[in-house]
Formats: sequence, C-alpha cells, structure tokens
Amino acid sequence: MNGKRNVQLLAALAVCGLLAGCAPAGTTSDAPAAEQTKAEPWRSAYKAFLTELCAQEAAVRDTDRPDYDPNAYPGEVGALSSGYALYDIDKDGVPELLVRFGDCEAADHTKIYTFRDGEMALAGDLPSGHTSFYTSPGENAMVWNWGHMGAHYVEELRLADGVLEQETVFEETLTDPDAEYTDMTDIVPGSRYLWEARTTLGLWMQEETGTVPVEPLTLPIDDYGRQRTAETASETARAAIEAVLAGERPLVGVSADGFGGDTGEMALGDYLAPGGVDPWAESPQTLSRLIWLDVDGDGCTDCVLALTDEAGAPDQYVVLSLQGETVYAYCVNYFSGSLGTDGVFRDDWGSAFALSFRDRQCYLYTPETDTQAPEAGWQVF
Repeated sequence: MNGKRNVQLLAALAVCGLLAGCAPAGTTSDAPAAEQTKAEPWRSAYKAFLTELCAQEAAVRDTDRPDYDPNAYPGEVGALSSGYALYDIDKDGVPELLVRFGDCEAADHTKIYTFRDGEMALAGDLPSGHTSFYTSPGENAMVWNWGHMGAHYVEELRLADGVLEQETVFEETLTDPDAEYTDMTDIVPGSRYLWEARTTLGLWMQEETGTVPVEPLTLPIDDYGRQRTAETASETARAAIEAVLAGERPLVGVSADGFGGDTGEMALGDYLAPGGVDPWAESPQTLSRLIWLDVDGDGCTDCVLALTDEAGAPDQYVVLSLQGETVYAYCVNYFSGSLGTDGVFRDDWGSAFALSFRDRQCYLYTPETDTQAPEAGWQVF
C-alpha cells in the first residue's frame, strides 16, 4: 500500500463514519504545561541556561562565521551538547540538570548542575561514554551505569553540599561473549532508566534545508512535576484530526527523538511517501493501525498511527494532536514494542517511556509509575 492508497482508505473510512467510532473525542489543553506548574526560580534559571547554550551552539554550527575552519569544524560540532535530563538526586524537591556533551561514546561527558541559593552551580562533570543513568528511588543518589567489552561498573552519585560524590556499588567482568550484564533492577531495586531529551529543536531540518530555526527544547523544564488530567471531549479536535486523515488538512511533522519526522507542513500522503516522515526511506510508509488515545495526559484524545516499512517491520509511531489551530504529527522512530492505555510505550527490551508535546516541542521521558496498564486496542487495516 502506497501513501496515496493510505489517504484514499482513510478518506473512505471517515465518510463511512468508522473513524468517529474509534474512541471518545478529546480536547486541547486549556493552559500550557508552564501555566499548570508553579513558576519556580529554578525553572527560569534552567530555561535561560538552555536558551543561551542553544544560541552559543548555533553560532558554532554557522559555517558563514568569519572564523569557520572546515578542518576544525567536525571536532567543534562533536563537542556540543546532545541531550539533557532532569532528576532530583538529593530529593529536596528541586531537580538537578544533567547535560550530555559529545557525539561519540569515547568522547561523551555529562555535566550535572544544581540550583542552590538562587543560582545554578556545577556539581560535577563525569565521563558518560558507554554510560546510562538510572534513578535511585527514595535515596540521595542517582545511578551511573557503565559497561564495555565485558567490564561493568555501577556507581551511586550523591550530592553533599552541592558537590557530586561517587561510590562504586557493583562491578563484574564477563569473559563469555554471550553472557549478559546483570540487570540494573537486581543491583538497585526499583531503579529505572533515565531518558534524555534533546537540547535542541529542529536541528535535523536546520542542517538539511536551513528552513527551521534551532531552538532549545524547554518543555521538559515546564513539564516537571505536572500532573496528568482527566480526559474530556472536544469535537473540534476530533474533526481536525479526521480532516488530516482524510487528506483535507495538512499536518506539521515534529520528531520526538531526532531520527526523523521534522518535516514541517505537508499533507498526510506526502508524509507517508518516500523521504517524508523517514528522510532515508526509499519506499512509502504504510499505515497499519491507529487508535484514539490521550497520549500525554493533557485531557485531549490524540490519534496514534502505527507505520510499517516496505518489509512490514514497525518503523514509526506518530501521534496526531491538535495544538491551537494546527494538527501536529509527533514521531517516535524505529520503535518496537507496545503502547498502554496510559500512553506509556514499552519496548521489547523492558524499557518504558512516555511522550510529552506542545506545538513544535516534543520529547520522551521516564514515566513516574512502574504500574503497567493494559495494552491499547488498535484498529487494524
């Protein structure tokens, strides 16, 4: 099935009324996430820091600057930030800001900032190649997990008077190439992988077309501590999304993870065509399933599309959501797993993430609960 065939099928379903019966309608949020959380000083400080960092890095990427050197450029760009996360290490109610720099495993390092006495301060700078960070529930700690070529170390990172301290709590050496590292849940019970958001929005489109400005992804800072709201009904949101599915209204594509989906405005048929949602695809994507579901917990029912590639393998999950007057398509790339009725994605390797979005901003984050909701019921084509 090609992109044109997808749109024709969806238009027919809409005319027959089948799409309208999939699930209850949703509504757009009455207020953005920033207005649903307290205007605390740390939020303003972190957002200002991220905005300035983004501006400085955009200047480095500018190949028209007077001091541009093509030989030095790859190294300069490789030293820039790639992502960040928020986590309350010492459990004082204010999260720390973890910013990862570098573009390869050997060079990655992460700076951890605190907010103390009304100011941001650097608590520590850690090597983070071959490394992932995990939560440490209820403790003044987070977990640093390093593994490479059979060696495996786990350290707890704590804060003492604003300074980061490290303690090795587990180590092992594997000589069997088929052996697996000890699972983190067996080392630190209750610990969960900490997903990182991109520091910069629109970078892929900026580099490829020069049409999308590079902006900081500040939504995670606005979102921190926000509670999910009860789902309510809005015929306006439902009708707008159905118009996109029928090919009568454009969408604006936004990537959730930076691997594809930053398409700008286009029709659904073009979005599914080769080079659309997946800039590297030489064949069209096929819409295999859809479901109406409140993905981000803002009270609005969104429409989730499951796309497959030419071989029938899962390729993208796309969330259609009405934000203001625009229907956005938020894209999660190359995901294989399940989607729960609570909007939480669980991959085939046991990791879980949720999705948050507002206008052009979208990111993945670690959900706060370990409770697994039932798998969502899809409409299959």
